[in-house]
Amino acid sequence: MLANTLLLLASLLAIIAAVQAVSTRLVIPESSLLCLVGVALASLYAGATFALPEMGRLFFDPLISPKLPAEAYLWVFLPPLLFQAALSVNVRELASDVAPVLLLAVVAVFVSTVVVGLSVAWLGAGGLAVGLLLGAVIATTDPSAVIAIFREVGAPARLTRLVEGESLLNDAAAIAISGVLLAYLTGNAATATPLAGLTQLAVSFFGGLLFGALVGRVAAGLFPYLGGGGNAEVALSLALPYPVYLIADQYLGVSGVVAVVATGLMISGMGPTRLKPALWGHLRIIWDQIAAIAGAAVYLLAAVRIPYLLDGATLWDLALLPVVVAAALGARMLVLYGLFPLLSRLRLAEPVSAAYKLAIAWGGLRGAVTLVLALGIAEDTALPERARHFVAILATGFVLFSLFVNGSTLRRVIQALGLTQLSAQDQALQQQALKLSARDVADAVRAAAAAFKIPPETAASVNAEYERDVSASAVQLDLDAAVSEKERVTIGLVALATKERDLIPQYGDGIVTISNLDHMMRNAGLMVDAARVEGRLGYNRAARRILEPHLLDRLADTLHERYGFDALLVYRLANRFELLVCRRAVLEQLRSYLRVSLQPMLGERLANLLDTVLQARIDSVTAVLDEMRARHGHYTVVLERRLLMLYALRSGRESMAAMMADRSITKEVYDWMMRELDRAWRAGVKRPRLLRGKG
Repeated sequence: MLANTLLLLASLLAIIAAVQAVSTRLVIPESSLLCLVGVALASLYAGATFALPEMGRLFFDPLISPKLPAEAYLWVFLPPLLFQAALSVNVRELASDVAPVLLLAVVAVFVSTVVVGLSVAWLGAGGLAVGLLLGAVIATTDPSAVIAIFREVGAPARLTRLVEGESLLNDAAAIAISGVLLAYLTGNAATATPLAGLTQLAVSFFGGLLFGALVGRVAAGLFPYLGGGGNAEVALSLALPYPVYLIADQYLGVSGVVAVVATGLMISGMGPTRLKPALWGHLRIIWDQIAAIAGAAVYLLAAVRIPYLLDGATLWDLALLPVVVAAALGARMLVLYGLFPLLSRLRLAEPVSAAYKLAIAWGGLRGAVTLVLALGIAEDTALPERARHFVAILATGFVLFSLFVNGSTLRRVIQALGLTQLSAQDQALQQQALKLSARDVADAVRAAAAAFKIPPETAASVNAEYERDVSASAVQLDLDAAVSEKERVTIGLVALATKERDLIPQYGDGIVTISNLDHMMRNAGLMVDAARVEGRLGYNRAARRILEPHLLDRLADTLHERYGFDALLVYRLANRFELLVCRRAVLEQLRSYLRVSLQPMLGERLANLLDTVLQARIDSVTAVLDEMRARHGHYTVVLERRLLMLYALRSGRESMAAMMADRSITKEVYDWMMRELDRAWRAGVKRPRLLRGKG
């Protein structure tokens, strides 16, 4: 039995690999192709059990008729999918759209449930309670079915973020509502009142949020103490999703879905300052691969059961399907066009354009989670047989319609709405980027031709063809005419603040404390937001906030001068000195980035203007550092020496690792050197004491 299971697992992975390869080559949505393959496997099962009954039973039965309960599919596959999706989210950008995301993820589920339920009841098809259950089951959207399409056609980042955020959280609302309705239909009316349902959803949602955030905070706090080698950090991340989901769902009575998402979001926000940049990227890559396999597997396993779910379908069910589809789409449009404008009027979110709303409405594809919920209902013998077959058949039909109608036309809808077209500003910047790229590529091609002893005229013809090909679809726009100077200043400041946020983590790994890194990352995020809204004025105001003295600084000075208590002053001085030295180093790097990368795009005059902004920030930081040196000269010298020593030790580690990688030294020499460097690091990382009379 074990051998057959292993063979089945290997076969599933091989099928997934083949489907993913075909999907990429034929530009077919992977989820749609997996559904087709799943149905084909179910048909093959029928033929195999007829021709080779023993072989069919041994190999296909675990796949077609598993002994696991339907919810086991959620336990096995949903936690890693949710965790990876949360890890990939930019928490700060998601926070700016939290109101519309919650509206889509929670309110839209309620609206869809009610509209579909009333439609079914109005037709006399299955009763209000059964219709509501169907509405809740088909309210979950699947990111894997739509995000790939959005990214492939170049949909705007905010549109993708809204759909991603919705799909992260709406499973929790749908599962909670389904639970209340199932309790009502199975006779437990005490727990199925509207008030009980709302209370359960609130406790489930916010309880899961609190539990997941706590776990994520603790896990991220452990990262710096796991050695920095990568294995322990990845192993800890792998250990999180399943216990978080099961403990929340089975023992705490809160949403396992929300708990896993909150854990992933917390680690996504805190991980970059607690792990080396290369290690953080490595961890993300591993989780991307895990999610790709898990998502494909749950689709395939759920799709294999589609013939079972559709067993007993009638022409009446087929006639009802368009009504259910129209009701679900209408409910989605009602939320998007009726409630979204209220958010912008109340200043809870930036307005969402009509084109975005249409794309979100048509792009709410359903997938594996809906199929798994339908499967659970089909196997729930406590429900009336007519009710469970009704929900299972129509939910499955809805998923197939969503994947093969919405999914196959979504690209054309996005293109027809003009969401793949760049703005005039982006088109002008694109033209600049193409010119710069062509210049760099030309240099590289000439160098390659010289290395390969290829005639220069061949290199020239290749460069001409390359420039012609990549410029064929570019709109010819003048940057000065298409983008005002104010807009270009904003573009430049946002680029600088974003780059600053990317540069900060390189000073982690013990060189600068995690609290300082977090402080600088938050400040850089504030500068991004302020520059977008208020331009140069907002950028400078946000930048100055990090230089403002803290109440604790004055308290530390008082305790030191009056009572001789130095512990708080040592802590605050060391923290502030590290922060300012690191901030100035980042600003100097930004000046180089400005000259090398932004000046060719924005022009020399604007680059000079932005350089004066950076120089003013450097001067402000230098003034504060000079003041600290004037008051605590000896201590700042000691702190500078400590900072340089830590930097030297980290560089030594990197040098040893590089020599080991290219076999310049043996493993024994490497291990000995690393032990010595670790010993010196432990001694050097301790902050020096503040000597009396030598402040």
